[in-house]
Amino acid sequence: MGHYLATYIDLIQTIGFVFILASIIVVVRKLSLENQKDKNIEFVRIRVDS
Repeated sequence: MGHYLATYIDLIQTIGFVFILASIIVVVRKLSLENQKDKNIEFVRIRVDS
């Protein structure tokens, strides 16, 4: 295997690893943000008619 071919394969593997890692980070952040939204208390205005 030539030097350039080995370098090219390493580059492809690195790009794939970075893509998979970024995808995992995005999914984990979205899931954690959804959990935080559920914990928030929403402001509600109550009007009483008399």
